[in-house]
Amino acid sequence: MKATMRLVLVSAFAAALTAPLIAPAAEAPAKPSVSDPAPGYPNKPIRWILDYPAGGLSDILARIVGQKLTEAWGHSIVNDARPGASGTIGYNLGAKATPDGYTLIFLSTPFSLNISIYDKLPYDTRNDFAPITLISMYPNLLVTHQRLPVKTVAELAAYAKGKPDGLTYASVGTGSSSFLAAELFKKQIGMAAVHVPYNGSGPALTDLIGGRVDFMFVNMPGAMAHIRGSRLRVLAIAAPARSAMLPDVPTFGEAGYPGFLSVGYAGVAAPAKIPRPIVAKLNAEIVRALKMPDVRERIETLGGEPRYSTPGEFKQFLEDEIVRWAPVVKETGVRLKL
Repeated sequence: MKATMRLVLVSAFAAALTAPLIAPAAEAPAKPSVSDPAPGYPNKPIRWILDYPAGGLSDILARIVGQKLTEAWGHSIVNDARPGASGTIGYNLGAKATPDGYTLIFLSTPFSLNISIYDKLPYDTRNDFAPITLISMYPNLLVTHQRLPVKTVAELAAYAKGKPDGLTYASVGTGSSSFLAAELFKKQIGMAAVHVPYNGSGPALTDLIGGRVDFMFVNMPGAMAHIRGSRLRVLAIAAPARSAMLPDVPTFGEAGYPGFLSVGYAGVAAPAKIPRPIVAKLNAEIVRALKMPDVRERIETLGGEPRYSTPGEFKQFLEDEIVRWAPVVKETGVRLKL
């Protein structure tokens, strides 16, 4: 891989881990605020539009947080999965929803990628959304199905070179972070592999486990259950250090590929014109949930790191991610039309 590409990869992914504005979730739960910025809200169920299908990371994290909101407010948080086109279907639906506080939008890494990947989006990434808070950060893993005869990154590279037609790899969609990580990985090690896109990690992992594709970059929260069930083999973690959840899995640096990092995020937003008092109330309650020990434990057990922010900090974080990812997308040469 060209030196410029390696530098871009390091700066874009490593910066996501060390974003100074976003605080790790605290160990002890915060006390509810005495004042209520939006009295009477909510008085009915809230719809949470997800960018990927049920069973994936968006669904898992939204259920963890949504359960706490339901307990606090007595009204259900209903997940509405609208997968497709790297999250743009769900993002567009959320951007055009009534801004009354009864529609939330799950944002993940593709939200920051799409503005650089697609020629034209049906929504305005910077102006059609009201960021509320970050929820979690999480590294990606390189995984294969159990029948593939490789146990290390080096063995995967050697095995691929012995296949004239190359291997196949799954992603959660062309232009997604899992796709970009795989494309840059291919270039770095000089291997051939055919891309097989899916509308989410759930169906992608199902086919990977079944041996219909050979490998995939997948976020830890979406893959941990399959790893614990010995349905997937992990070759490396794309993080600066090993994870306590997978202490025996080496980093890419330890595997001989220093500087290869792939870290994603998850957060929540609303349509842009939502009243500010409702944003404040949503932020306060979600942050309170993220500080709860049982919520922290559930997210960490999945392989994620709980994070939270003010709405303004999350807005700046999203802008920083857009700027960081743009050169990575450019290096891959990906440009798509909806």
